[in-house]
Amino acid sequence: MRSIFTRSFRGYLIVIVMLAVLTPILVFGTVRSRFTASAYAGLERTAQALAWTFTPLAGSPAAELDPVVEELGERLGIRITVISMDGEVLGDSERDPGDMENHRTRPEVIGAFNGRTGLSTRFSETLGQEMLYAAVPLVIGDSIPAVVRTSLFFSDLSSTLVRMGLDMAIVASVLLAAGLMAAWLFSRSISEPIRSIADVTRKVQEGDFNARSAPCSIRELDGLSGDINAMIARTRELVDDLSSESAGREAILTAIQEGLAVVDSQGRMVSVNPSFLEMACRGNRTGTDREVNFVSVPAFREHIRSVLDGMDPAGRVESDGRVFAASHSPVSGTDRTVFTFRDITELDNLVTIKRDFAANVSHELRTPLTSIKGYAETLLDGAGDENRSHLEKILRNSDRVIRLIDDIRVLSELEHREGTPISEAVDPGQVIRRMVEAAGSQAADKGLELCMELDEGLPVITADRSGMEQVLANLLENAIRYTSSGRVTVRAAVRSRFLTIVVSDTGIGIEPDHLQRVFERFFVVNRARSRERGGTGLGLSIVKHIMSMHGGWVKVMSTPGAGSMFTVAFPLDAAAKGTGSSTP
Repeated sequence: MRSIFTRSFRGYLIVIVMLAVLTPILVFGTVRSRFTASAYAGLERTAQALAWTFTPLAGSPAAELDPVVEELGERLGIRITVISMDGEVLGDSERDPGDMENHRTRPEVIGAFNGRTGLSTRFSETLGQEMLYAAVPLVIGDSIPAVVRTSLFFSDLSSTLVRMGLDMAIVASVLLAAGLMAAWLFSRSISEPIRSIADVTRKVQEGDFNARSAPCSIRELDGLSGDINAMIARTRELVDDLSSESAGREAILTAIQEGLAVVDSQGRMVSVNPSFLEMACRGNRTGTDREVNFVSVPAFREHIRSVLDGMDPAGRVESDGRVFAASHSPVSGTDRTVFTFRDITELDNLVTIKRDFAANVSHELRTPLTSIKGYAETLLDGAGDENRSHLEKILRNSDRVIRLIDDIRVLSELEHREGTPISEAVDPGQVIRRMVEAAGSQAADKGLELCMELDEGLPVITADRSGMEQVLANLLENAIRYTSSGRVTVRAAVRSRFLTIVVSDTGIGIEPDHLQRVFERFFVVNRARSRERGGTGLGLSIVKHIMSMHGGWVKVMSTPGAGSMFTVAFPLDAAAKGTGSSTP
């Protein structure tokens, strides 16, 4: 690849050489033609002057005319020839006319006898040299008895042209040398600033941001040099900013206790933090293989591979007795995915302890409470009026505590089952009818009308049968408990992608300020009334947990004094599970 100096100098060299060679040739050719024309003009003028001189001697014999011709030729330094009409040479300044052949057929002689000036350049057989000829007619009256011809040796003209050509060659050589020197200097003046700019950019590429391009005498290159210097300064600022940001990011990543890894679609580890190396790479920090195989713990490696393969693995990784919560998220606009792993071993142990504690406490408390309830019922059969009210309170509170223990046990079981896939096919119409039938006696005891309105052809859905039954049981129990008169209605229909079940009543309703808290654990609008009616404050919380487990939602609408309406929605698409919330 040629440099800009080579290209520039070569271009100038070609132009200068062409000018140095072609210009002398063209000038020499022009000068030669002009010089030859000037020689012809001189010969013609001389011939015309001689013709006027020889006019009185036109009738003289050759013996008288030849000496005059010879004398004039010697004095003028040219060859003079006088030729008669029949071609006989009457006089010649260079040769004896008697020895010369007939000249009637010479081109210049023919032209002169035709009344015009005859010009010719040809080889002279008489003298054995190339010569220039000019012949003019010698006119006497209306006749041309003879012509006067002047001639010049071409060698004389050639020697002059050769000297002129040599002078032109010398001048051309000097100009060529000067031109080449100027071309070299000019090419260097262009290439040197460009080479300097290239050197600066190469230094910057190598990381030297202190390099600067020097000013240049060429305006365009000087502007380019200034722009490059400004760009280098701005680039240094950006690099410093990026370095600061990178250092800050590295500090943040190092400080994060969670394991974090950024992986591209090809499985290459773009970035990892020390916590991830400790968790998934056995603390290996020196490995050069940044593929997924860089992850030495099989559980982590398989989790990352399954995500990259388009699967949706469980958000839990277990390895060496430790439990990690795993999550991933794609980076928008790239082919990268961010993986995070959080050690939840202690939390998982606490959940297990909590679940076991709830189960054990429920079991341990339920047994004596059942015994207390049994003894109270036994005593109630033979009690008098004085003790009956106390025994009834013992029975009522025993039932309430038993229900509370059962609800706590159910909540504990639901929390344990969160994230467990649901794959049971359930006929919702059948479940609704059975639960309404089970609540019929409770509604009848309070004189309430229990209605059921189901759309035709309710589809079979994927759900947890016991969970659905628990939801309906809690909603129906609440509706009947807080309704003194009127009716409780259960409706079911398919809306969009959900099966919706609505339980409405004509009870006391809920104040607007309390609507957002009714799904909290142990929250009751009126604790005294709740204790009187036997509520535990956990029923709606259980409903919310079950709906969240299904990927559905639950919401409530209520008007104080006019009743409440609870709506639950089960997704028809099983793939939607695990993404729901308590409200739509």
